[in-house]
Amino acid sequence: MANNEIKTNAEIYREQRKERIAKAAKKKTHAKRDKAIGIIVKVICVLVALGFVLAFTVNALTRVFYVPQKLITAATYGDQTLTFAEYNYYYMSLYNQACNLSQQLDSQYSGYGATYFNTAADPAEQNYPGEDAPEGVKTWADYFKVMAPERGFLMKTLYNDAMNNKDFKLTDEQQKTMDDEIAELKKTYEEQAASADVSVNVYISKVCGEGLTEEKYLELVEIDFVSQYYLEWYQENAAKDATDKDLANYYEQNKDDMEIASIRYFPVVYANAEDENNTSKYTKAQAKARAEEFASKVTGEASFKELAVEYAEKDAKDMYKEDSNTIEKGLVKSSLAQLSEDFANWTFDSARKYGDINVFEVESQSAYYIAYIVSPAAKDTSVGSADVRHLLVKAETTDANGKDLSDKEVEANFAAAKVEAEKILAEWKKGKATEDSFAALVKEKTDDAGSKETGGLYTGINSESQYVTEFRDWALAAHKPGDTDIVKTTYGYHIMYFVKSEGVKWQTDARDALASEKSTEYHDGIYKDVQEKTEVANEKIVDFFAERNENAITRNLGL
Repeated sequence: MANNEIKTNAEIYREQRKERIAKAAKKKTHAKRDKAIGIIVKVICVLVALGFVLAFTVNALTRVFYVPQKLITAATYGDQTLTFAEYNYYYMSLYNQACNLSQQLDSQYSGYGATYFNTAADPAEQNYPGEDAPEGVKTWADYFKVMAPERGFLMKTLYNDAMNNKDFKLTDEQQKTMDDEIAELKKTYEEQAASADVSVNVYISKVCGEGLTEEKYLELVEIDFVSQYYLEWYQENAAKDATDKDLANYYEQNKDDMEIASIRYFPVVYANAEDENNTSKYTKAQAKARAEEFASKVTGEASFKELAVEYAEKDAKDMYKEDSNTIEKGLVKSSLAQLSEDFANWTFDSARKYGDINVFEVESQSAYYIAYIVSPAAKDTSVGSADVRHLLVKAETTDANGKDLSDKEVEANFAAAKVEAEKILAEWKKGKATEDSFAALVKEKTDDAGSKETGGLYTGINSESQYVTEFRDWALAAHKPGDTDIVKTTYGYHIMYFVKSEGVKWQTDARDALASEKSTEYHDGIYKDVQEKTEVANEKIVDFFAERNENAITRNLGL
């Protein structure tokens, strides 16, 4: 070998060292890479874990602890804010209101409620039927979503006005009603929560709106109560300072709805092919001739009533023997005009006088009406409203099992009730004969459980009050405080005591109408402002919680 090919030990060592260094370097590079990869993997694992924890935490905060609902602002109105917990409350309130109205409609017109709002169906699958639908509202779910913040701010504004009005205060009766209702609510949800084995707060949050605590829920319930009571108070007091001139001006501007007339009337119906239920035997020409013949024979009010029986069809003669079936009292022009403009204009013409008679066609009823003026159009000067006390001596018309008694038994019961009423009144008159003594007597002897504890007192009776006709007519007749009488109704005999009356009808009607207008103007003014100035904080978040409310409703319905 050549010398240059011979490697010394030193060279060999150096080469071996280089090789070791190279290998070490390579190993270190791999180690760094492996360590880097390990770090990345660990970071990824940590991030995944954190993501899971974060998702779990957000889910828990939203669905278990309801923190976002309590803290996040759903909408603003001026300096007022509405949290999502409050938003959810008003969403569910609107839903419950729709359900209640649907049930009321069903009770009045069987099956009609579902055409308004089907309580058994998904709100998102039902079109909202109102013509007042806000922009973008197509379904009931849309309506609840959009209207919830507006309802909330309306209630809060009314409540704030109530609290800041030094003249407003809940009556003792209102306070008791509110306290009793809230106590009943608490009892119900506490029982339901116990039955479901959950806390009260969890139950309220599930049923009344996510995020609501018991304290917050009851606060919102109280706001609703006070707001409604304040509106009632506002209307009652809105026109208390109206002058006689104000009332007279209102009357003149609304004469068609306030001036009253009384007429006798009788219809002669003619055959109408378009009306399957119209079985009249008279043609249109025959009906007109018959009505004119009737009118030509009238010589006075008594003869009108007699002719009504004579000209009535055979199966209606008994009906027309009743005086009430040919007379209409307290008629206003606007209501009569719905039948016939000519009829209304003639009746309310200032030239009309007692005994005037005419015939008018009412096409909507396929009839000719004979009209006889009993009281020409004038202001209604009857009693505006009255307070009375009464003691009822009941005359039974059924037995203990609810079975109708015979006519003879009923007649005997009414006769006995009359004797008893006369006896009680006579004994009372022998004593102090004061309102207090009458009230005490009522508590002892009346058969009217509904007014026993108040001493038989009924207040604010007016022509629209839903009392038995004879009872209401006596209350609204001309009496002096302390007047008494015995009045027969279908219930038996009422011993009546007149307490007081307030104003004449046209004045009280004008005052009430003015108050109603001002109250409506106040309410609508607030609501319009709320509509214009309410700002939703974040549409996507609102959509999220609105969908959760809608899902909660469908779950409860089992859909």
